[in-house]
Amino acid sequence: MNLIKSTVKIALVVSIGFVASCTEDSKPDDTSYSVPTSFNFENASYGGQEDRLNMLAEMETYMKLANENQSVDAEVIKSMYANNNYVWTSEAFAEEQPTKDLESKTFDADVINTLIDELAALSVNGIRTTSLDGEKTYLFNENGFEPIQLISKGIMGSCFYYQGTSVYLSEVKMDVDNDITALVGPLEYTDMQHHWDESFGYFGAPTDFSIADTDGASFWAKYAKKTINGGLETIDNIMLDGFILGRAAINNEDYTVRDEAIGTIRAEWEMIPVSAALHYLNAALEDITDDALRNHELSEAIAFISALQYNVEKSITISNIDAIIAELGTNLYEVTPEMINNTRTALADAFGIANATDY
Repeated sequence: MNLIKSTVKIALVVSIGFVASCTEDSKPDDTSYSVPTSFNFENASYGGQEDRLNMLAEMETYMKLANENQSVDAEVIKSMYANNNYVWTSEAFAEEQPTKDLESKTFDADVINTLIDELAALSVNGIRTTSLDGEKTYLFNENGFEPIQLISKGIMGSCFYYQGTSVYLSEVKMDVDNDITALVGPLEYTDMQHHWDESFGYFGAPTDFSIADTDGASFWAKYAKKTINGGLETIDNIMLDGFILGRAAINNEDYTVRDEAIGTIRAEWEMIPVSAALHYLNAALEDITDDALRNHELSEAIAFISALQYNVEKSITISNIDAIIAELGTNLYEVTPEMINNTRTALADAFGIANATDY
């Protein structure tokens, strides 16, 4: 549990700044340009982000061997995390090995590496718990927390979400060259266009991602599907009014609309971990008597709530996040329906959600 609390209490460095007043001249009156309905811009480039998403997917596959009564090697997982002397075997890397890494892009990689060590040790002599229906088996520590989920969702939060909301959309990244007259050929882009695309890459969505078509989503975009259950339109908002509109605005040097799109992306993306956490808290209440399912679901909920700290425009403070997670106590084997209800209520109240049971 100390690892969870240390994760929550990390102070997000906000020196990257808000994108409220970039130095480029804005064109607030010029909105005559065309805005497409997909992110299929001819010079969009975010291959490095796609590589990182695929790298985490392969990491997950290896780590989950620990649920199958197999031991996993911390050094292997760390070599994957740092992309250091690891030979990638998944289909995504069949033609070329990736050159990017996850570790250097993670806000606090030390927390992840400590959890990796814990997972490896538990895979040798830890507690594996099977669900009452015999269908699922998970590896927990002595207090019922699941390292695999804390690692995987931890990277989603402190790497993908952090980079996507707080780094590549920051003033530092947006206050760069955007001389669109200098482009030559469909594969070249300005620095600003490329930074915008990299944020989109961390979201994990296909170019035509929409409420009507959610196929091909991974990680954050995949979890955006769950927000529909809560009556939200996060998918279309973050795509149409966020990533697509903002990229079109950059293409036309309209920085007022670009900055509005940044606000939309940050606000809508924030609702994905909120909604996912509510979803898993509700599931844990349904599975309250099943140690395996309940602890698995609560570990996911904790990781998603913890991720909220990495948005530079987060709606609640880190101390608020810490307090919400603390409602679950320090031992998930001892959690009660009241404790889960209190956590759900605190999270829903913090975001003005009245129908938390619908998620």
